[in-house]
Amino acid sequence: MPIARRQPRDRAGLSDAAAPPDMSPLDQKLGFRLRLAQQTAFEAFHRLMSPLGLTPGRMGVLLLLEANPDIRQTALAEALRIKPSNLTVLLAALEAEGLLRRAEDAGNRRANLLRLTAAGRALLTRAKAAEAEVERQLTESLTPAERAALIAALARVAAG
Repeated sequence: MPIARRQPRDRAGLSDAAAPPDMSPLDQKLGFRLRLAQQTAFEAFHRLMSPLGLTPGRMGVLLLLEANPDIRQTALAEALRIKPSNLTVLLAALEAEGLLRRAEDAGNRRANLLRLTAAGRALLTRAKAAEAEVERQLTESLTPAERAALIAALARVAAG
């Protein structure tokens, strides 16, 4: 969908201050469109998930811990493409809230294994309903085939 275009300049070379800017240089820029889509996604996410105390990063961690009990902290950082030091801060907050527990890996005493607690599983159960609504809002203008194609295309872009 094209972005609003600026009105032509008057003879003095000045544009109408109330007219929207000419966005045509960005119309077909993938990076720009991805940023706008991310902003839209984050706004919808925060509107529905902030009452639960969840951010996109926290939700991603909880979902992966549910799917991968006893995952190593380093594997989680790699999967989420989060710097290990940033993940450590996030995990410490989740642990302090009683949502996850860390255990020393018996096979590698320097590694931590991560697992959701009962409280973490309970929060995630509540969050999944809100997350489903976020997903519905984000894709309500897409057919199921368009949604699947978009996800596949974004996965290829993200893979580099």
